[in-house]
Amino acid sequence: MIAYYFPPMGGSGVQRPLKFAKYLKKFGWEPIVLAPEPGMYHTFDDSLLQEAAQASIRIERVENSAIFQPGKKKRSAKPKGRLLSFFIKWITSWFFLPDNKKGWIEPAVERGLEIINKETIHAIFSTAPPYSNLIIAHQLKNKTGLPVVMDLRDDWLGSHWISYPTRWHYRKMKNIEKQTLSAADAITVVNDTYNKKIKKRLGENSPPIQTIPNGYDKENFRKAIPARDRESFTILHSGLFYDRIKPDSFLKSIKKLMVRDDEFRKHVDLQFQGGLRQTHWKMINQLGLTKYVTDFGYLNHQDAVQNLVNADLLFLTLGKIPGIDAVTPGKVFEYMGSLKPILAYVPDGITKKLLENYGAATVVGIESVDMGADAIQKYFLQWKAGKLPSGDINYTLQFEREFTAKQLSEICDNVGMKDTAKSNFYN
Repeated sequence: MIAYYFPPMGGSGVQRPLKFAKYLKKFGWEPIVLAPEPGMYHTFDDSLLQEAAQASIRIERVENSAIFQPGKKKRSAKPKGRLLSFFIKWITSWFFLPDNKKGWIEPAVERGLEIINKETIHAIFSTAPPYSNLIIAHQLKNKTGLPVVMDLRDDWLGSHWISYPTRWHYRKMKNIEKQTLSAADAITVVNDTYNKKIKKRLGENSPPIQTIPNGYDKENFRKAIPARDRESFTILHSGLFYDRIKPDSFLKSIKKLMVRDDEFRKHVDLQFQGGLRQTHWKMINQLGLTKYVTDFGYLNHQDAVQNLVNADLLFLTLGKIPGIDAVTPGKVFEYMGSLKPILAYVPDGITKKLLENYGAATVVGIESVDMGADAIQKYFLQWKAGKLPSGDINYTLQFEREFTAKQLSEICDNVGMKDTAKSNFYN
């Protein structure tokens, strides 16, 4: 299992490979995770590394030689200022294809070959981004003949995170994507929109593509005991806000409701976990909401789940970004795992469809301040009456991590991986 983002790195990108590795064991597969040394990174979560250890997940480390994140020992570092962030993104877009993690391709292939030579390996599974992971899998397949499943947590060529400085860069990436993905024995993606887009780009010779959504781990929620607070109506946002994804409309909705409802102002408690930036605090201060806001910063995953369970209402928002209609943030599935009501400022698209079937969500447009205020007031009145709605548990079960791992195990079985074991290929 090739995963660049893996504990002790924190954040949403580590959840999918960690939970796959944890639960594949129940379905006859024994993962060996190939990951870099943590090196320099913006968030670490040692509780996730402990979870991997408790699940007896074997992790083989490669010294991290990727630019911007080098080294063996973990070192917390964040780009300071928008100018530096812009510079890093500019350097990456011009000079690093498929991404700035390409520096770990060669050492990862070398270490992967060593593992395959020593062990009885039946399959290679690689998850992206970074897309360098998929190139590693492709090279290992070429050298060993082992079957490969390539997993995409985002679109590749059409990713809203990638900027192409020239048409040449776009065409080059298009060729890399097609050459790499066409070599897979199976492809998994997180939603049906990506499924259709990638299948169209690869054409009639595309490998089989199956949607396996992100999810939530029932064990995390079993450990979280709700703390009831009848004095505060708690609204929580979980996760980071990125440059064009902002809480502005939500904050304006809160302010609008405060002006017209004194009772709401007395009880509301706004919580953020993941970290607020200076620009967000500027908006909060301008609206006079400072005393109502709690910023937990980055929390370990179990504490973050505990806060979800404690909250009365969860909110999320997406930015006005091309292709954002195809994005399903990982937080959506943990929100649904909590069964709490959800207020979403999102456009038409895959996230809206997911929430419409959840049974306890209100979806408004990204800039719908008035509709957002009305929805918050509705939930506040339900909270006062002790009648907040719950999500449909029968709907959410399909997103439980053990179930999604079972889907992956069946893909591995169906492409004949258990019958194609290879080891000691040098001999």
